[in-house]
Formats: sequence, structure tokens, C-alpha cells
Amino acid sequence: MKVGNNTVVTLTYTLHNDTKEGAVIDQATKDRPLEGIFGHGMFLPRFEENLQGLEPGDTFGFRLTPAEGYGEFNQEMVYTVKKDMFMDEKGNLSELCKEGNTLQFNVGDGNILPGTIKKVTAELVEIDFNHQLAGVPLFFEGEIIAVRELREEDMGGGCGHCHHHQEGEGCDSCGGGCDSCK
Repeated sequence: MKVGNNTVVTLTYTLHNDTKEGAVIDQATKDRPLEGIFGHGMFLPRFEENLQGLEPGDTFGFRLTPAEGYGEFNQEMVYTVKKDMFMDEKGNLSELCKEGNTLQFNVGDGNILPGTIKKVTAELVEIDFNHQLAGVPLFFEGEIIAVRELREEDMGGGCGHCHHHQEGEGCDSCGGGCDSCK
């Protein structure tokens, strides 16, 4: 069976920064592959286009520009807030308010958005709401392990982005908000 819409695809990949020789950003291995549904927005659109028609055993290697990946870096998505937002009632700074931590923020209307703390000063905290890979050219290489038809039970629970994560780890795609990632 070939990779196409309404198929469940199991694959390995190594994600590099920019080129095959670039730093490794992420990996899904044969003992811990990525599995997902094609044609349902679970993968980047250009990622799907590059895998369309492949079969088990086929290998792939392709580059995505930032616009084709997680978007260009947008400075307007970087906010500076008062540090007291992270203080408890006793005036102690939350342990979570540390540079590099990614937290879930309620941005109104019940929407939760992950933001990464970039800088903490005496009075201010800088938070970046861009995707961690925004502005980064990506190079994927890997192998198709299995392809099968989509079944009704494949559509239940989870965000579909995180089948290769262990329960409780969460994923970048859903921000840890789906039942599979909690």
C-alpha cells in the first residue's frame, strides 16, 4: 500500500537543521517510530507532499523552508510581561519561571498556547510564542516502515501528532493538551 490520504503511516525520521549535515533536532527510530494519519492535518502539508506515494521500505530525504515548516520567526509573537505575573501570594517567584522553560498560557477564549521563557530580569519576563522551530529550515530523512488503511478506531482520542511519545511526555504539536499527552 502507498502513502496517501486516509492511510496510517509508520515511519522513522531524523530531523536536521537545514541540511543532512546539520545538527539533529529530533528523531523517530525503528524501536520508537512515528505513526500518524495522512490527510488529516497531523503532519506538515509539505511533509505529506514529499511522502505521498511512497511504500514500506522506501527512504526519503527532503528540505523544507521555514515557511513550509513551522513558519517564519515573528517578533510580534514575543511578549514582555511583568515578573509579578509569576509570583505567588507570598511574593515568591514560581519555579517554572526560568529561561528555557516552555509553559502553557491561557490566551483568552479558552485557548492555550505554549510559550517559551526567553529572558527573566529583575522586573520583566520575555515570552516567545513562536513555535520552537519557527524560522528554521528543516531537513528530514527516514524510511517508511508500514502503511495501512485508516480504521474508525484510529480516529479516537489524542491529537494524532504524538503517537511516538510515551504517555505523559507531551509533544510540541499539541502542547501536551490532548488526552494522549497528559
